[in-house]
Amino acid sequence: MTHFAPLGTAREAWLRATPSDRDAAAPAIASGADPEDFEPAYLGWEIARCAPGLLDADRRTLAGLAAACVLSMRAGSTRLPLEGAPLTTALAAAGFPDVRAAALELLVRARLGAPEDPVVSTIGRPGARKPLIVDGDWLYAERMHALEERFCARVRARALHPATTVDARGLGRAVNAVAPGPPALTDEQKRAIRQALGAPLALITGGPGTGKTATAVALVRAIAWMGTPMDQLAVAAPTGKAAQRLADAMSRGLAQSRDLADVGLRAIAPAPLTLHRLLGWSPSRGRFARHENDRLPYRFVVVDEASMIDLAMMDRLVRALRDDARLVLFGDADQLPSIEAGAVFRDLCAGLGGARLTVNLRVANDPDARRITTAAHAVNAGAVDAAFVEVVRVKRTVADVTFEGVEHLASRWSDVGDALIDRWWRDRVAAREGFVQRSTRPYRVGAAGFDEPDRAELRALFDEHARCRILCVTRVRGFSTSADVINDRLVARLRGESAPDAAWRRSRPLGPGNPVSVQRNDYERGLYNGDQGLVIRVVSSVDDDPRLMAVFPRGETFEAFPLDVLGEVAPAFAMTVHKSQGSEFDHVAVILPDADLPLLTRELLYTAMTRARRSVLLVGSQELLARAVSRTVERFSGVAEKLKNR
Repeated sequence: MTHFAPLGTAREAWLRATPSDRDAAAPAIASGADPEDFEPAYLGWEIARCAPGLLDADRRTLAGLAAACVLSMRAGSTRLPLEGAPLTTALAAAGFPDVRAAALELLVRARLGAPEDPVVSTIGRPGARKPLIVDGDWLYAERMHALEERFCARVRARALHPATTVDARGLGRAVNAVAPGPPALTDEQKRAIRQALGAPLALITGGPGTGKTATAVALVRAIAWMGTPMDQLAVAAPTGKAAQRLADAMSRGLAQSRDLADVGLRAIAPAPLTLHRLLGWSPSRGRFARHENDRLPYRFVVVDEASMIDLAMMDRLVRALRDDARLVLFGDADQLPSIEAGAVFRDLCAGLGGARLTVNLRVANDPDARRITTAAHAVNAGAVDAAFVEVVRVKRTVADVTFEGVEHLASRWSDVGDALIDRWWRDRVAAREGFVQRSTRPYRVGAAGFDEPDRAELRALFDEHARCRILCVTRVRGFSTSADVINDRLVARLRGESAPDAAWRRSRPLGPGNPVSVQRNDYERGLYNGDQGLVIRVVSSVDDDPRLMAVFPRGETFEAFPLDVLGEVAPAFAMTVHKSQGSEFDHVAVILPDADLPLLTRELLYTAMTRARRSVLLVGSQELLARAVSRTVERFSGVAEKLKNR
C-alpha cells in the first residue's frame, strides 16, 4: 500500500531511501548534510531516473548537473553557465565536486543528440520538452527557459510594435502643464514623463533622491490632464509597504498643488495596490484571476519599486496587459534584485534602455544627505576610494557615534553589540518625543474607527517609529547579527525585561509601542507581506478594558486587529535589507555579520545605505566591509541578451 506523508510523499521517499540510492544521486545527503535541505539533490536524483539505461557513473553525473541547475535557480539565476568557475562552484555546492569533467562530456553527448544515447531523454535543445535545456553555453531547467523565452517575446512585441499612436502635441502640453509642480520638474523628469506617456513600455530608473516618486506623481497628473479617466489607470507596487508609501506620496504631492484640478484628482486618483491584488490573486484557488485570457482593463499601468519584481511575476503582469496598454516601471536598477529568480528590471534597462534620473534633488541643502549619496555611489561602483573615505567617519567606540552623515563603527558586532543596543534603545527609541506617553496610553475605537484626536496621535507615533531602523543581512536566529535576535533584545527592553531566554523567544511577547511587520499575506484582513504596524492598547466601544491590538495605517485613518487573530507578524525594530526595500528612514544602522556570508554584496550595502535620509551607521570590521564592496550579486539571466539581440 502506498504510504502518504503529510510533509510530502516524495520527500518522505527520499529520506527513507537507502544510503546507496542516495549516494548514486547525491553524496551530500549520504554524507550527513541536513536532510531538510534536500530539494536540489532530490530533484537531481529524480531527473536522473528519467534517463533509463544510463550507466551508474553517468546517472550520478546527470543528477549532479540537474542539482546544480536547481541550486542556481534557488540563488536567483535563470540559467547556469557551462564555462568557468560558476559551474564548478554550483556542482560543489550541490554535493558533486568531482563530476565537472564528466558533466562536460555528458553535455557534448547531449548536443550530438544520438538517438540511442539515453542522455537525450533528459537534456535537449531549445524548443524540446526535456527536463534540462542546453542553449549555447548555458544550462536551463526547461520551465525557466520557456518562461524567459515567452517573457522576452512579449516584451519585444510590446516595445517594437506599439498598438496606438500618440498625439505628440497633446503629450507636450500635458508635460508642460505639470512641469511647474510643485515640485518643479527637472529636464530629466520631463523627458521621463514624455517617454512614459508615449511608449508602450517605459522604464524609469534612478538612485536615491533623484525624484522617482515625484516623477510618478507628476505622471499621474499628466495622465489625468490628457483626459484619461481615472478608472483607466492602475498604480501598483510589489509589497504592501511600497504601495502604502506610494499612496502617501501621491496624497502629499496632490495636496501641495494649488491647481483646482489636482484637488479634485486627489479624491478620484486610484489607490496604489500590491501586484497580487492588481492581478487578482486568489489564495483559495491558488492562481491569478488576470492573465492573457482575462486581461486588465487599464490603459495605463504604473508600477513603483520594480527592482523587487521577479521574472515570473513580471511575466504575469505583461501577460495580463491589454495590447494597447502602456506599462511604466519605476525603480533603481542598482538595488538588490528580487528574492526569487531573475533581475528583470535591471535586465530590461540593460536590454531596452530607458530614462535615467541622475540629478540628486535631496542633497542641495543637506550635507548629510550628500555624504550618504556620495558613499552609496562609491559602494555601487565597487570602490572604497578617496571619495568614500572623505565622507565616511570612522568610529572606534560606540560612545563616539553621533548618528550624523555616514559613520563606520569599525568593530565586530560581538565586541560592540551590547553597547550599541544600549545606545540605540536610549537615543533612537526611548528618547523619541512623546514615545512613552503615546506608546502606553489607550486609544478608543468605535464603529467609525478612531476619532480625529486619536488619529493625530497615532500619526505622530507612526512618524516617530518610521524615523529609524536597524538593518541586518539575515533574519533567522543562528547569527547574533540577525534581525530576529536583535528584535528579541529590543522587545525585551521595551517590556523592561532582562535579556531573553529560550522560553521567552518561543513566546515572543509583544508590548505596547512594539513595531511589527507582516510576514505573510493575510487576504482576509487585507494585510500584506511587509506591511508595518504598531502594537498599542485599544479600548473598543463594546469593551471598556484596554487590550493589546496591532494597528495598521489605512490611507488617512487606521485599522486595529486583535493580536490573537492575526497571521504571522514579527517585531520590526530591526529588519533585513531585503524587507526594507520600498521604505525610507531618517536614521539607519547597518549591521554586518562577524563572519563573511555570500549575501553580503555591494548591492545589499547600496540598498541598505540608500534607505536613509539623514544618517547611516555601518557596523562591522574594515576587512568585511571591503570584501562586501568588492563582491556583486551574481545573477545569470538571458533576458538582457535576448532583448539586445532583437
